[in-house]
Amino acid sequence: MMDFSTLLRTQTKVIKLLNNSILKNRLVRVYLFEGAKGTQKIEAAYYFASLLMCEKENKPCGECLSCRRIKEGKHPRIFFIEPASKGNILKSQIDELEHEFSLVSLEEGIRVFIIKDIDKATLEASNRLLKFLEETSSTTYGILTTENLQSVINTIKSRSQIVSFAKVPRDVIIEEYTKRGIKEELSRVLSILTNDINEGLIYEKDEKIIAIIELVKAIDEAIWWKEKEPILVLNETGKFLMNEKDKMYHNIFIDLMATIINDHIYYKLNQRNEITFIDADLDVNCEVKELFTLVEKVLVYKQKIKYNVNVELMYIQMLIEMTR
Repeated sequence: MMDFSTLLRTQTKVIKLLNNSILKNRLVRVYLFEGAKGTQKIEAAYYFASLLMCEKENKPCGECLSCRRIKEGKHPRIFFIEPASKGNILKSQIDELEHEFSLVSLEEGIRVFIIKDIDKATLEASNRLLKFLEETSSTTYGILTTENLQSVINTIKSRSQIVSFAKVPRDVIIEEYTKRGIKEELSRVLSILTNDINEGLIYEKDEKIIAIIELVKAIDEAIWWKEKEPILVLNETGKFLMNEKDKMYHNIFIDLMATIINDHIYYKLNQRNEITFIDADLDVNCEVKELFTLVEKVLVYKQKIKYNVNVELMYIQMLIEMTR
């Protein structure tokens, strides 16, 4: 089910532009939505489709048949394309789009195509799309999206109206998670891991990520309160991470180790709203300057994890450096 509530709160300039384009009859045929991950670009594409297809005067009403179909992702006059399994948008996908729009629609009216991550289109696919754009009818509109505007070929950019999306504020992301019943500390951690609310909701269900969060808190406690050696904590509760092949989890671990040290800094600077691990004991006997040095030491390993390394030895080395 497509939900526009976060979009309406976080992208007010974009919403105003799209609404005005309808009210003042300033529509263009192709829009290029660009912005960071999690900035509701796909939701905005379907919102725009609702503006175009809504059957009521006060658009989008959210209640007519067209609006309901769009929210359910089932409108027969909307065609959606995203990168194929190999991570690219292929010529065959554009061929399918062209074939679909060459057929007489079972329903009369405006037709919309949405292409996610147009920057990932192959050169053949991009050239085919340009040809398709030249041949579309006056009742066809396109929305292309990208997180990397510089990688979109100039000929596509020149044929589109570029609409820039603002980054979603962290407090809004945290609020969205807490509204869904997620505890505040975990909501704050998820907001650090991704700016994409939908991706964060997937992370919240990932047992490995939850285990990494607990491991980070346990290691931090061991570093400052000396009840256990940090390396012992790693060996006892972090074995799953030592055996993990997916580097995403190692990046998350290192990012969160840096985050919890930053939390100690925020605590000392009395910037409590910036703290992520709000349930941790952050009042430690250490100068801010030393904490900054610790963050730098941890982030060195963010680079090392890119290469084929023995992660167990790497983490042991990291913890030894942190506790010197």
